[in-house]
Amino acid sequence: MRTDSAVVLDGVVAVLAKDRSASIKAIAAQVGVSRATLTRLFPTRQDLLLAVSEKILADCGEVLDLVERPGTSVDEGITTLVVGSVPFAQMWNVVYVDVDAVAAPGVSDRASAVFQQVVSFMGRGQREGYLRQDMPATWLAASFCGLAETAWELVLEGRMGARQSPDFIATMLLRGGSA
Repeated sequence: MRTDSAVVLDGVVAVLAKDRSASIKAIAAQVGVSRATLTRLFPTRQDLLLAVSEKILADCGEVLDLVERPGTSVDEGITTLVVGSVPFAQMWNVVYVDVDAVAAPGVSDRASAVFQQVVSFMGRGQREGYLRQDMPATWLAASFCGLAETAWELVLEGRMGARQSPDFIATMLLRGGSA
């Protein structure tokens, strides 16, 4: 297994999603690296959580850059957002919930800014008649993040296929639970 920080962080996020209190030793074992390798990359648990948070927020930013690219229609933006939903699930699941992650300098503000970008996009979808207007854009954004988190967790648990996830999120976001 490669032991560069990006590969390790992907594994760490999945471990923290299942057990936020996992020790460095437990995280290393579940990710498949030695504790020494993990602490070489991230000397403290706080350093690890900060790196995880930074990676998740950067990944959200990359998806939002595509969604907000000039000329992108709301329909294309929704598709991009849904297909790229994993970092938003991770933000909802790890960054917003882990006390140490939220307390890291700037993380809470950046997570709030990412969420506000999603709210703004949902508002655009409402103004352009693509998304229902009888619900606040904040509700639609939170619903998207919650659906993304649920789908991601089901994939991690093996109860949903990764390729099914975007379709399920889009269906629930756009049509709700109606038949």
